[in-house]
Amino acid sequence: MKRLGPWFVLATLALTAGSALAGSSDTALKAIVDDAKAAQSDTLLVMHDGKTLVDYRRPGAPAGPIEMMSSTKSLIGLAVGRLVTQGKLKSIDEPVSDFYPEWKQGNKAKITVRMLLNHTSGMQNVPMAPVEIYPAPDVYQLALAAELSDPPGTKFSYNNKAMNLIGGVIEKASGKPMDVYIADELLTPMGIKAAPWNPENRDKAGHPMAMAGWMSTAQDAAKIGQLVLDNGRWQGKQLIDADYIKQMVGQSTPLTTGYGLLWWRRGDGIRFNSAVVERVRAGGDTALADKLARVATKVYPTARDVVAAITAEGVSRADMHDMMKSNHLVDDDLFASTPIVAWEANGYLGNYIVIVPKVHLVAVRQIAERKDADEDHWPYGYAKFSADVIGLGRTYAKDLAVDTP
Repeated sequence: MKRLGPWFVLATLALTAGSALAGSSDTALKAIVDDAKAAQSDTLLVMHDGKTLVDYRRPGAPAGPIEMMSSTKSLIGLAVGRLVTQGKLKSIDEPVSDFYPEWKQGNKAKITVRMLLNHTSGMQNVPMAPVEIYPAPDVYQLALAAELSDPPGTKFSYNNKAMNLIGGVIEKASGKPMDVYIADELLTPMGIKAAPWNPENRDKAGHPMAMAGWMSTAQDAAKIGQLVLDNGRWQGKQLIDADYIKQMVGQSTPLTTGYGLLWWRRGDGIRFNSAVVERVRAGGDTALADKLARVATKVYPTARDVVAAITAEGVSRADMHDMMKSNHLVDDDLFASTPIVAWEANGYLGNYIVIVPKVHLVAVRQIAERKDADEDHWPYGYAKFSADVIGLGRTYAKDLAVDTP
């Protein structure tokens, strides 16, 4: 059974670094292909300006569509945009209680569709889906009955249970089951023949789950990426209002720079937060502040690389723990993202759609579940896929930034 747990949390941090052109496009493209093959990818599709650069399928890969896992969420974000465009949803700030009147009392009355989209609903959250979501006979009722662990709008918490309720909102707003609405209003107009929703992601009541279940070919997933790149327009028809697309890929909440409305926002690197350095210095620990200041002068590929640089300066884990405790800091306070350069859908096991808008790149990587690998030690994730795609983008243009966090 799919775990769909919180492996993605650190993925909100930037994945790549550097500003100079990274060499030839051919070299960067070869690196993507080589890395994709090494990670036993089932499919790899890279497109630039609408032209296919790579279309790879692993020998022995499953025939037909592959489940996009949590990349499904990004498709759901577009479906909500279609509802707004059609006027079937007043706005994403409409209260969820307009569709589920049982929420009209108490703090649940404050939860909006936007809060479901950006994971700030405050609903009680068990990150591992098999614990309560898969056993639930009705995922909509599971979400509706959930307690609130935080006031709505005050905390970012990636929440599959809250996410599934969007399926109910779509059904009530459109009059169609979520998967049927998506097929009729998004996929078919784009020339995509919708595959059946993965039956593992339907509850016993027959509802398609919104957290996962979209079955797609790489080519069709790339079309979804292209729709986003073209601001919701497909072959002359505005399927989704451009203003909604702008909101969807923009920073949706002050609580995190790395997330929009069911789409991740990727930076071109990550820094140690210089504000932490100044706080440590103001507290009188000049020696530690000097070490951290040297780390803060550089851009690193990942948060893990920042931690390694701090260790190389002779700062122990215990020293950092004590510093954070005395300054009332949490892990996220330590990092500062660089300008956003890519938008991404990502899913369990390493299923991705990556868009580098400045240079019109769309890349898809897919992999199906395997019986020959322990899911707790999944070896085929291709965690640096976004980094490789951004690296390719840097061979076309030095400045890839679309906005600053």
